[in-house]
Formats: sequence, C-alpha cells, structure tokens
Amino acid sequence: MKTREEVFERDQLPGAVRINRREFLKMSATGLVGAAVLGSAGCGHSKQGGQNAFSYQLGAEIPDMDPSTTTDLLSFTLITNVMEGLYRIDENEKPQPAQAEGVDISGDELTYTFALRNGIKWSNGKPVTSQDFKYSWLRAMDPETAAPYSYIIAPYIKGGAEFNAGEGSAEEVAIETPDDKTLQVMLVNPVPFFLSLTAFQTYFPQRRQFVEQKGEEYALGADALLYNGPFTMTQLDPAHGATLIKSEDYWDKENVAAQKVDCKVVKEIATAVNLYEAGELDVVSINSEYVDQYENSPAFQTVVQFATWWFAMNFEDEVFQNENIRRAIQLSFDRDALANKILHDGSVGAEGLVPPGMAGPGNQTFREAVGAMVPEHDPQRAKELWQRGVKELGQEPPLTFLSQDNSAAQDVATFLQSELTKNLGANVEVNMQPFDRFLELMNSREYLMSLYGWTADYNDPMTFLDLFVSDSPLNYSNYQNERYDQLINEARVEPDEQVRMGNLIEAERLLIEDAAAVAPVYHPGSVVIVRPSIKNWVQHPTGTIEFKYVRVE
Repeated sequence: MKTREEVFERDQLPGAVRINRREFLKMSATGLVGAAVLGSAGCGHSKQGGQNAFSYQLGAEIPDMDPSTTTDLLSFTLITNVMEGLYRIDENEKPQPAQAEGVDISGDELTYTFALRNGIKWSNGKPVTSQDFKYSWLRAMDPETAAPYSYIIAPYIKGGAEFNAGEGSAEEVAIETPDDKTLQVMLVNPVPFFLSLTAFQTYFPQRRQFVEQKGEEYALGADALLYNGPFTMTQLDPAHGATLIKSEDYWDKENVAAQKVDCKVVKEIATAVNLYEAGELDVVSINSEYVDQYENSPAFQTVVQFATWWFAMNFEDEVFQNENIRRAIQLSFDRDALANKILHDGSVGAEGLVPPGMAGPGNQTFREAVGAMVPEHDPQRAKELWQRGVKELGQEPPLTFLSQDNSAAQDVATFLQSELTKNLGANVEVNMQPFDRFLELMNSREYLMSLYGWTADYNDPMTFLDLFVSDSPLNYSNYQNERYDQLINEARVEPDEQVRMGNLIEAERLLIEDAAAVAPVYHPGSVVIVRPSIKNWVQHPTGTIEFKYVRVE
C-alpha cells in the first residue's frame, strides 16, 4: 500500500513502502528533466513583484511525478498541488467536490454518478473530460502499467480486479462516460470511504493523447505533464526541486492566494534550518535536535501522522511461531519514553495499530471507541514470558531486527535494542540497511523481525488492518488467521457502518491482544517550522501538504 511517505531521510520513516524512484538516477544523468538548478536564494517570505510567494523544503529527491506509478509522499505532495481529482480533502480531512461539482449515489451505494464542473481545463487549454478520468483509472489498473497502487482502485470497481489480474478486459470494467461531463462507476460492494479515494493521486485524471505523445518521457519534466490543479509546474529537477506558479485556469483560483512556491531539495536538516534563519526557506521539517530551540516559537507546528511503526515478526520462523516470545516482545519496551525522550518530535507511543484521530464508529475516532489495545510496558512480565518461550524452543534464539540506516531510524533502533536487551536478557542485534535493501529484504521475507512503518492512504482503519489478510502482498509477517480474514473480507462488503466498524475493532483486537501478532511501537509526529507570515499551512495526517490554502502576509 501507500504509503504517503517524505521519503529517503527523516521523512522516509512513515513512508517506508512508497518506493518507486522511477529511474531517478537515469533521469538526472540524461537530462530528461528540467536542466536549470534552483538557486539558493528563493522568494523567501517577501512579496516580490507583487507576488504572494514562499519557499518550501523537500527533504529528498523527487522520485516520480506520474500519478499512476508514484508511491512516495514527496511526489504525492507536488502532484496534489498541481493536479486534482473528482474530490479534494479539505482542512478538516473531509472530501469536498473538486473537479466534480457533485455526485449522485444510488440507494444500494454501488453506483456513483459524478457530474464534472463546467470550465475545468488542462494547462494546455484543453477541457478536462470524463474520458480523462476513465483513461487514468484504467491505466492504473492495467497490468501492463504495473502500478504499485493498483490495489487502491482495482478491487473496488466492478471488473477492476479481473482486469488488473490479466483475466479480464478494460471493456469489462464498470466505468462509463455517457458524455464529457458525466462519469459513472459501479462498485463491487459499498465503500464508505470511496469519495475520499477519489481525492487520492491514483484517481487523478490524465489526458490520453498527451500521455501517449510523450511516451517514455511522460512526467519526466515540467513540460512533460499536464496540470489541472491550483498550481502549474514551470521547473522540475528531481535532484534540486521544482517551481510552482498559481494556475489562472483553475476553477477555484479565487481561493488560491499564493502566486509562487519554490520547492527546494535540502536533505540535511541543519542546512535547512540555517536557510530558514537566513530567510531563504520559509517552511522546514526539523527533528528532535531542534525541538527545544523552536517549540516556544510561533513558527513551531506539529501533527501526529496517520502512521504507525511496529515490530513485524516473521511467522515463517520458528522463533515467532512461539506465542510467549511474541508477547514478551510486546511488553519489553517503553513506548512513551521512545516518543517523548528519543524522538521528541510530536510522536506518541502506540496504543494500537490504528493511529489516533482516524475515523471510527459514529462521531468517535477509532481509538476513542476502542481505547488502548497495546499492553502496558511490563519488563518483569516480559522477561518471564521470554524465559518461558526460550524453554519451549529449547534454546535462546539470537534476536536480530531489521531497520533502515538513516539517522532517525538509527536513533529508534538503538533505543529499542537497549530496551529488549535490558528487559528480556536477550542477545539483540540490529541489521541496519539502506532503504532500497531494506525493502528487498522485506519483500523476500529475509528477516526475523523488522521495525516497519506504514502511512494511511485514506482516513479509515481498513488502510492498516487489511495489510494482515493472508493473501495480502504486504503481509510481511506472514500472519494467517481464518477468522481475521473473515472479519476483514466481511468489512469490505458490509453496508452497515456500525457493523463494519465492529468487524474492524474485533480484527485489531484479534491481531494485537489475542494473537500478539504485531508489537506496535509509535505513531510518528511531523514537526515543521513555518515562518509566521505563512498563514493557513495545512499538513494532512496522511503526510501530504496543501499549498492551495496558504496565504502569505
């Protein structure tokens, strides 16, 4: 899955599965992207030439601007601001009509008929049509595209899963375009969060003629894309950044204040902070090293992300087939100490797999309705269970866990290694690996235990809980449970929201309390310093940033 990940450095943590770099090195070397390098001096926080402009730090290179294939949060943020789907997530995390002026939903909640707005245009002046949405959706589902996010669209639309699996045709996918302004889609079963999905990047429209004309160069440069969002991109160099300017053709341009956004790749946090202090960057992500310096400043902002890090325990290994060993791991580390003393960036100790703030039954969040699912830190009990498990195994197993090698991951891994060693009396080692190698080992299941993270694709507990269904390609723990599969599969088709939420609550309880299949660690916080002249800064808990609402004073 999504993961809306802010990849490759500090922000790589919550987006561990957004991995598609789309031949980034090749792109840079061959000059397929915009050749100009953004200068070190941006527009800052001043209004130059009457422009309402600001500069924003990108923490890593820009991997992939193709909405069908991109998987990382950094690209997601840029795409969200230069393109737009049928709906858009607002400041309150609710889907609102965007390219569509509204939708008619059938009584059985299976057929959605979207009416597109009048006057919506691409950046080349051509109208955005219902066929652009149909083409893009089918492109994401087409097995030839091999889109990593095909799973977020194909299973929901009638005929989509079969087409995606190579067992059906595009003509059999239930997407109809009666005219240029009408898009009708039939779902396999009711999906309460479907409108939110239409705000996700994989659902954004693409113009077939343009995509096919560009061929292999599509999305590799600023002029190799078409834009229908609040901004257009005038400059793109994956290694250095991008320049966005306000679109005068955007349907809601009256509510877009910023005229220009300079997005600059600055990987080192210390460098970014220095540029902020010099007035050359207006928005910068910081880590715990700088929290004390800025936390009392009006520039300081933090949000707990819709993301969770946990210990994934490989059930294919005899060690984690032992329930006492798994329960010992759950109890062995102090989550709150990790969040408050080590990370110190707005992160919170995990109370479950589903993060705080995510939608739940009725007017409650999921965590409000369920409460803490993770057992409290109990070193004595942890050691007792560990020793019992060791006796059952016949020997004490070496305990090695896989982790990424960036600085933030190293800090977390070092703390957890110390906790497990101290509280279990175990021989604990950490296998630090670069991001790409980390993912290779996860995908091949070549690990005993792993510190793994996931960021929500949409605001519903399903985005976390369906990871552990037996046949999920992202079920890295190889956990299998018939009752769990039944709960999730029933929740996927259940029209009654209370019943559906009941299934998801029972599924999380089974996963954590009953089976001790995972050991949730923490929910990451995101801390930024935003120049006080920048108003209405909106960072979604899913990780993407909205420039549309920004106003510079």
